[in-house]
Amino acid sequence: MVQEMGGSTVPTSMGPHSLRARYHLGWAAGDLRGPILVSVAYFLGAESAFVVGTLSDRIFAPFWPPNVILFAVLLRAPVSRWWLYVVAVVPAHVLAELHIGMQLVPMAVALATNCMVAVLCALAVRQQLEGAPWFGTLRKASLYVIVTALVVPALVAFGGAFVLIHGDAANGNYLFAWTQWLLANSLGFLTLGPIFLTWFGEGWRPWSGLSAARLIEAGAIAIALVVVSGLAFHFAANTVEIGLTPALLYSPLPLVLWAAVRFGERGASAAVLVITIVLLTLALNSSSLFGASQPERNVLALQVFLISLAVPVLLLGASSEEVRRAEAATRESEERMRFAASSANIGLWYFERTTGRVWATVHCRSMLGLPADAPLNRNTIQQMIHPDDREAAIESMRAAAFAGEDVVNEFRIVLPDGQIRWLRARAQADRDKHGVPVRVSGVFIDITGSKQAEHDADLQRRELAHLMRVAVMGELAGAIAHELNQPLTAILSNAEAARLLLAKPSSDLTEVVAAIADIVQESKRAGAVIDHMRGLLKKDARPPESIDLNALIRSTVELLHSELIARRLTIAFDLAADPPPVFGDAVQLQQVLLNLLMNAMDAMAETPPPLRSVRVWTRAEGDHAIQVGVSDHGPGVSTTAERRVFEPFFTTKPHGLGLGLSICSTIIHAHGGRLALVNKSDGGALASFTLPVQRLSVAAE
Repeated sequence: MVQEMGGSTVPTSMGPHSLRARYHLGWAAGDLRGPILVSVAYFLGAESAFVVGTLSDRIFAPFWPPNVILFAVLLRAPVSRWWLYVVAVVPAHVLAELHIGMQLVPMAVALATNCMVAVLCALAVRQQLEGAPWFGTLRKASLYVIVTALVVPALVAFGGAFVLIHGDAANGNYLFAWTQWLLANSLGFLTLGPIFLTWFGEGWRPWSGLSAARLIEAGAIAIALVVVSGLAFHFAANTVEIGLTPALLYSPLPLVLWAAVRFGERGASAAVLVITIVLLTLALNSSSLFGASQPERNVLALQVFLISLAVPVLLLGASSEEVRRAEAATRESEERMRFAASSANIGLWYFERTTGRVWATVHCRSMLGLPADAPLNRNTIQQMIHPDDREAAIESMRAAAFAGEDVVNEFRIVLPDGQIRWLRARAQADRDKHGVPVRVSGVFIDITGSKQAEHDADLQRRELAHLMRVAVMGELAGAIAHELNQPLTAILSNAEAARLLLAKPSSDLTEVVAAIADIVQESKRAGAVIDHMRGLLKKDARPPESIDLNALIRSTVELLHSELIARRLTIAFDLAADPPPVFGDAVQLQQVLLNLLMNAMDAMAETPPPLRSVRVWTRAEGDHAIQVGVSDHGPGVSTTAERRVFEPFFTTKPHGLGLGLSICSTIIHAHGGRLALVNKSDGGALASFTLPVQRLSVAAE
């Protein structure tokens, strides 16, 4: 009996342990696939070395790929599985060496040294190059060359030289054998190693990322390298004097440089490998290039030549790749920065003082209302600045260039269609090594929306302040009516008296004149009350003016005269003698004083009449500021209320709106001061504000 499971059939009699064992065996078989493939590749690498060229009578291959194959595999494999790959190459090594008749002892030594150089190079490269990608920078390429082409092969060559000595490939010369073994491995790691690490380091289809044009270009370079290298060898070996050999052998160098520059480390490693295969094949199977009496020494000279060519070319390829990646990273960073800047509605720009060139991002140009391809210079931008702001903006840019610090300025620009925008500019100077400014760079931030919001908020604040003044006047309507009733009653009485005096046959004109004078005085008194009312109720903007705070305080208290009597309150003055004037809007400051006095009066509603006293004082703070205080003998404010009294719509009054102190704080802040409310140590609350005495440009309400 069988049952289907995941698209396959499994015997129903198989228990869970047998099922797990079957899957485990399948997994193990999959794990062994890699070592088997490595074994095959090791064998093919050895055979390829023999095909390229081997002095078979002395059993010596000047270019040995198997070590590089094992090294490349170990780099990508977990360290815990390295032993599997080392064991897997044993039969491949034995089979390849038996094919050329190597004896057992040198075969074992060769196997041990081959595995040792691969393992040591893999360990060192993993530690020093810190993981894939193994190339890509000049530092990594230099470390690779030092580790795999010099240090590790030189150490392991002390054992590998015995293989050549035993096979009589070095004529019994141990130093020569050591050099042969070192150069053979170095050449392999310098030519074939970078191929594995760069072309196959990120997958088994390295050409997948290349376009058809790039593939054709790479193929053309490879064919040209084969042809040029073959011709160079032919002419150098057969038709010209030996002194010209180096010049001819370097004739493929332009193609190598082309490959390195165009394709980076991949192109450099592939070009070096092509030249190595061509020259070694021709040198080991035809005439000698260097004219030495022994073939081994001719091969040695060719190895030295190829290594001396491979090292700078690999470093050049790595440098080219590093530059290419740095440029790509820079472009990517610039694109991200431009995207972030445009998303935040920020335009980037810079101005070169030496050339007069102005550069700006596309979004910056759109902020200025200019096409992306429109010519841009300093005069173009300066002419776009609003005439009223142009001089200040130009001076701020000059300050950025010569002051040595960041400069922030706000100004308006007039777009080509007549639309006006507000920009905030932040600029700084870039200086050369002598401290001379060579470039001014910065950003433009479109703050039109925030400026419009500020304008709308300011308009609403003025409307609220006006409504608050109207509300205060409504609260004081009875007191004001009483204030007007007194002078009107006096006027009526004096007019009646004057009429009666004039009706007498012998009237005393002196008394009539006195009555008329009283009428004039009382009419002025009534007019003053009305003027105060009109001033508080006016909605129009008022320019800043010089204000005597003491006089403003006394006139404000006069408005509250009847209210003080009705509430059985007294006002105590402690005003500084001859305080310096402040500049601002008298109506706004009188609104603040009215609000603070009304709050103090409301706070003492439950206070016994003998203690209902408000103290108003002014105090000069040096030569730069003057402080005004209003204190009461009420219950004070709670800790929570003390922190929130200036928040809009927060109030401690049963029928309050919570806007009075908030508006007062805004008014004082607009005048360059600060409003505070604290509890007094002896009971009650103290509201105070400080105003600067120097002239301010205050936006009138």
